[in-house]
Amino acid sequence: APPPPPPTRPPSPPPPHLPSPGPPPFPPPSPPPPSPPPSPAEPPPLPPPFAPPPSVPPPSAPASPSPPPPAPPAPPPPPPPSPPSIPSPPSPPPDPPPPTSPPPSPPPPILPPSPPEAPSPPSSPPAPPSPPEPPMPPPFAPPPPSPPPAKPGGITGDPHLHFAHGGEADFRGEDGFLYAMLHHSGLAVNALFEACAFFLTSPHNLKVRGTFVTDVFIKVKTELTGRMLRVEFTPNMPPTPLIHGIDGRARRIQVGDPPLVVEDVSVSVSQRDGAEMLHVRTAGWVIDATARLIWRSATPGKKQVDLAFAPLRDPLAPNPSTHKVVAPHGLIGQSFDGDNVAVDGKKDHYRELWWRQTSFKSKEILTEAQAEGAIEGAGEDYKVADFFGTDFKYGRFDVSEAAPRDVSSLTGAKRVATSPYDWRASKAGTSGDDARPEEEEVAPPVARK
Repeated sequence: APPPPPPTRPPSPPPPHLPSPGPPPFPPPSPPPPSPPPSPAEPPPLPPPFAPPPSVPPPSAPASPSPPPPAPPAPPPPPPPSPPSIPSPPSPPPDPPPPTSPPPSPPPPILPPSPPEAPSPPSSPPAPPSPPEPPMPPPFAPPPPSPPPAKPGGITGDPHLHFAHGGEADFRGEDGFLYAMLHHSGLAVNALFEACAFFLTSPHNLKVRGTFVTDVFIKVKTELTGRMLRVEFTPNMPPTPLIHGIDGRARRIQVGDPPLVVEDVSVSVSQRDGAEMLHVRTAGWVIDATARLIWRSATPGKKQVDLAFAPLRDPLAPNPSTHKVVAPHGLIGQSFDGDNVAVDGKKDHYRELWWRQTSFKSKEILTEAQAEGAIEGAGEDYKVADFFGTDFKYGRFDVSEAAPRDVSSLTGAKRVATSPYDWRASKAGTSGDDARPEEEEVAPPVARK
């Protein structure tokens, strides 16, 4: 009976079970060790795997050509049987994954850094903010507005006279009188001056009693046959413009109508920015008359006319029919004298007028300048008796010969034009008093009392 109990103890050898589990872990490690030896051996096998792949592409390549020639495909099948032994290397392909592990390591260091460099482009966008600095020139934009009215060759408003070589002057004239603006052989351009008040914005509601060109009358004689045409442009008294001398009756042309052509003279009308423009072209001149509303006018709806003159040939060249020189004249025409000297005459400066006339106490001033110093004689010398009149002190319409004015006799400020004389660039005209740059509309200085 006592011996049986001892044998019962052996069943407790669970410890032996522990060793038994232990051996299993060891066997797994043992497989890894074998793997290292294969891995050293792997390098040599690696070439074979690459060799097999090339072998695989060749079969595939022949396969593609095989469709056209069926006979060749039969020979290729025999080669594949020999490779079946090679399928054993497929076991190495699993090993390539380890090589793939090394490639991942290179990409992380390089590719990630390159994206960070993208922030550098954002730094370039800050550079564009520098372009906003070009807006700095806009402060110089105000000067450009002044040139438009100051363009040589025309009249505007008070009116302001703009002469052929760049000189300027203001000419008030007299209310209800006609003045010769440009007279030349077979051409007369007359303007009706009319008093009209307007208001300045600085100082607020300062009334300026000035004058404006409100109507224009043009008389022209064709060079081919000497036919006489008359054009009237009266924007405040439509219908206008009217052309007289065609079929013994007046003809009206409107925006959109084709130009009315009579020999070497054409007349047309256009519209731009709400302003009606009359264009008269002769053998030697282009005359543009632009009707627009007077800004801040005391008479609502009142229109004034700006004039612009440009020669089509040298105004001082001998007349094609008489072979003699007839220099143009008139308040504007006389500036086409070919001397390339700009002459500035008297101008109305509102600040000075306001102080001298009212000591800054009244809210009303009166323009005075009559282009003194920039024109021959006086304003009275340029009056004509009727709309299409050609007779005045310096008349040129029917004369056979006339020399240019003597600029040395003028008392205005003189300066040589900035560019050499070229009749093609010599333009002149007028602009309205209301077109004067705002910087000239001044408030009384604080220092003065």
